[in-house]
Amino acid sequence: MFYTKSERRVNSAQRRDRPELQKHGWDVLKLAKNFQLPPLDDKMERVEGTSITLEEFRRKYEAPRIPCVITGLTRNWKAHENWTIQKLLKDYPNDSFKVGEGSSGDTIFLKFKYFAEYMRENEDDSPLYIFDEYFGEGKRTKEMLKDYDVPVFFKENLFDLLGNDTKRPPYRWIVIGPARSGTNIHIDPLGTSAWNALIHGHKRWIFIHPDTPREFVTIPKSERGIHPNEAITWFSTVYKRIHQGDWPFERYPAYECRQNPGETLFVPCGWWHVVINEDDTVAVTQNFCSPVNLPYVYPTIREERPSLASAFLEKLNELRPELMQTVYESLLDPKPILDSYGSDSEKEVIGANDGYDESETTSFSTDESSDQDSGDNECDEEEAEETEETEDEQEEKGGEKEESDEEEEEEEESDSQEAVVKSGFVDIAEDSEDEGGFCESGDSEDSETYSDYDTDDDDDDDVSERSSPSPEIHTEPVRAITPILTASEGGLKRRAVTSPNRRLGIPIFLNSTPRSFNN
Repeated sequence: MFYTKSERRVNSAQRRDRPELQKHGWDVLKLAKNFQLPPLDDKMERVEGTSITLEEFRRKYEAPRIPCVITGLTRNWKAHENWTIQKLLKDYPNDSFKVGEGSSGDTIFLKFKYFAEYMRENEDDSPLYIFDEYFGEGKRTKEMLKDYDVPVFFKENLFDLLGNDTKRPPYRWIVIGPARSGTNIHIDPLGTSAWNALIHGHKRWIFIHPDTPREFVTIPKSERGIHPNEAITWFSTVYKRIHQGDWPFERYPAYECRQNPGETLFVPCGWWHVVINEDDTVAVTQNFCSPVNLPYVYPTIREERPSLASAFLEKLNELRPELMQTVYESLLDPKPILDSYGSDSEKEVIGANDGYDESETTSFSTDESSDQDSGDNECDEEEAEETEETEDEQEEKGGEKEESDEEEEEEEESDSQEAVVKSGFVDIAEDSEDEGGFCESGDSEDSETYSDYDTDDDDDDDVSERSSPSPEIHTEPVRAITPILTASEGGLKRRAVTSPNRRLGIPIFLNSTPRSFNN
């Protein structure tokens, strides 16, 4: 069978990202045709970002740790024009973006021109997903930093005090993915909170109360199937039970919402959350430590990353001495957030022991950044090739070797995987235009052709090996999430926001006194 260069690059990335799927394929369950989301029960509060002050936001949402949707924060961003798939393809066709991690911890990169074509044509169950923390370091891609501004509510990131210290954890990502891609259930690492601004497309988010035990929110082992760590499996299992009312809502509230273009999700520290893309999406996200969540962050990093905690404490004492009392008080009754992830999925933002590992944060050095700037491949064999033809031949030979190395392992798993494929585990819906399904527009900008940008400038490979790891405003507690009638609106299904039963206040330890803001 003949494969184009783009297909070979994508296949190579997929083989390294999830080698177990080589036998059956990434589209084994045919979810591109069969998967449907149920109707949305959106009770998240939406507040115009320009109508609330920083002090009000911290008092009403950040301190009590209430997730919310903020509108209007991205209104003047250049990203709305510059981050369409068509424009990104024109500006960065040969720049490489992170799409996954190999089993040995090596980072998998793919040139954007190949990824854009993949987005347009893929029918994978759980597609590749750009989740790249290096874009701000690239020679060309660092220009993307000029296309957005950190919202006023999140500008104060105390980790900025660390400067270029290699102990500083990754904190910002460009996120680009097609329908059905997403992140599995997790809690953001090191006690940090996050914001995620959506530029194009639509995302469905689920938030689950921080007190919820891990075994409640993760996919049961018996239902994990062939995609055990993917968002689409979570939505076909745990989410299905939530919608059917099989969930202890009184003890562990669950919330859901659709994030629309221009909306920013605030993800408070400690909350379980999972997200799936309803169509092609482009977003930017950052994690942060502020004076408000510092009582959670410091005990967490002290437990998980002692060297980071030491460097951070030194900088706080030097540059923000007024916060030292908060740090000391946080240790009187420490509240570390240690159960960072619900699974070891490589589609998650980072792993509990992966993305924030000190050995990986050293990858932010100037030398490594310059490698990614030019899109150079770190595989010595690929760098040694002088022509595109010999490079392709070398890649194909390498692919054959990888496949032969994996053959024995695949044979051992083949029987169980075949059983998984036959039984499904993932909920398969009938082919229909049910109003809960994905609604992808055929005339989207994201469907532009790519031939104009498919240059021959390919002396650098798309799968370099390097080590590496988010949310607009109306928060109201949801006592139950049940299917409801929906009405079409612009091709996507929406429901009216219902009145809140009561506001959920979560205590936060500040100034040695537990506080919560209950109405």
